[in-house]
Amino acid sequence: MMIQAGQTTNFIVSYDDRLAKGAAMANAVLAGCENDLAQMSALFGGILPATLPFQIELKHGAGSAGHATCLATTISYPAKDASPQSVLSTVDAEVAEVLMATQNLGFNCSFSNGEALSRVVPTVLYPERTWAFSVGNDWLNSPRQDYVTVNDPTDQNPISIGCGTLFLNYLAHQLNLGWQAIITAAGNTLGQTAANLGVPTAFADFSALLALHFPAGTPTNLPDDNPFPLLSQPTLYIRHNLADNGTSHTGPESKSPDIIVKNTLFPQDQFATQISIASDNESDRSVLAGQTNYLYVRVWNRGTDATDVTADVYWSPPATLVTPSLWTFITGAILAHVPGPGNIVEVTQPLAWDQSLIPAPGHYCFIATVGNAENPAPSPGTFSTFDDFVNYIAAHNNIAWRNFNVVANAGKHSKGRFQGFVALPFLIPGAWDRAHAFVLETTADLPKGALMAVEVPSWLGRKLEPAPTEVEEHEDTKADGDDRSRSRISVKPDGPHVVGQIELPAATRAASHMLVSIPAEHLQGTYEVAIRQLYKGREVGRITWRLVPDV
Repeated sequence: MMIQAGQTTNFIVSYDDRLAKGAAMANAVLAGCENDLAQMSALFGGILPATLPFQIELKHGAGSAGHATCLATTISYPAKDASPQSVLSTVDAEVAEVLMATQNLGFNCSFSNGEALSRVVPTVLYPERTWAFSVGNDWLNSPRQDYVTVNDPTDQNPISIGCGTLFLNYLAHQLNLGWQAIITAAGNTLGQTAANLGVPTAFADFSALLALHFPAGTPTNLPDDNPFPLLSQPTLYIRHNLADNGTSHTGPESKSPDIIVKNTLFPQDQFATQISIASDNESDRSVLAGQTNYLYVRVWNRGTDATDVTADVYWSPPATLVTPSLWTFITGAILAHVPGPGNIVEVTQPLAWDQSLIPAPGHYCFIATVGNAENPAPSPGTFSTFDDFVNYIAAHNNIAWRNFNVVANAGKHSKGRFQGFVALPFLIPGAWDRAHAFVLETTADLPKGALMAVEVPSWLGRKLEPAPTEVEEHEDTKADGDDRSRSRISVKPDGPHVVGQIELPAATRAASHMLVSIPAEHLQGTYEVAIRQLYKGREVGRITWRLVPDV
């Protein structure tokens, strides 16, 4: 018998009661499906299927997941032999096929090009699971027929699919073309997709590169379908988040575990251990004024040996978009040697942040960049336009942010409805070159009874589309003495909430607050709230606060 496990905005998930782990599988899908759909929709240019919700049916038996047609949103998966952790990724692959058909630009879920993309998309979302969809060895250990300029009209041939998965990873990680750019440039074949991106001889170049590193006729046993970049130069990077392996451009980009601030001196080797590398809680809770603090940067290398590597650190006020105009240089280091090949990590020596250079008390964002002569690091002067900045971030992993503030669960703000709220200040910036349209979105995991609002200048609140339904207007001289009029917009205290879209004028720096109220009986818990800024469907900035007990 099929049991409905639950429903989200865009998914209904059911499982066969004969599945020993059916409930766990269904709950794994329910926990991640909405976030994964949002990320995949952004990769496909912001589209969603016309027919929603998705009906996910976890059946008894073993086999492949599928749906009646490429557009069909009822997905059946005989999941008897699957682990709960793998089910969501398999569902993501089928959802990606529906998005291809909705896009209708050339990726065909019944052909090798579409099946290849459906296998790659889950690994974009979850880089640690690249091994689970690996078929590249099948093509490398075959005569290596061209399935780039020609589609194989089946989704069942691991040789043609393996050619496709390797080629898609080649575009993303060898040529540094962003996943959204690749997917939205879709053509009738992978070769046409590459041509649409300005790469006319892609198969010849791709096959020659692989032949150089993995000669034809020599058996290969790659752990996954992404051996790239295959370079004769260093490939230096800093992780955006714990799931980042130097090739990822998904997930939060403002929670780098490789930017570490400590109030006292520690040996840098402490931050190169496997336990430390797997943690994003190595930093102290805050920078302490009136004393020297110390910064450490983990620098990774996926390419060949790197020498004379620079690692520079900047600070910025808390903002939903940390544009280069907000960066203030703190300090830098030179690492004489970051070895390769392989994923090798080195840690800078302690970088002293002198007390005289620490800004006034508050909450700040760190930015770190790495590079050398062969693999140059960006600087504030690298970007002439905002689109240059966005495109650079989409194609490079040698810049990262750590925007994670710790605030006590106590505080007061104003009077009236919002009395007793913690007020968390931040900026909502625009681009520096011209006006651009952005979307603002909050997310939170606050307990039952909590309340949350975003306080913005009234001019900004009035221009949001669609217009917010719950708004309180008031004046606040402390937020901005030259712009007292404020709009307080109620937002959901749990899960995501789209505040609205707005075209922000160039050089906007709108002083704003996140207002949070937690019931007294829950003040001993630890929670997170965040607000992010999106541009053309892609997250370009986020600020996150951790709310902890007042000790």
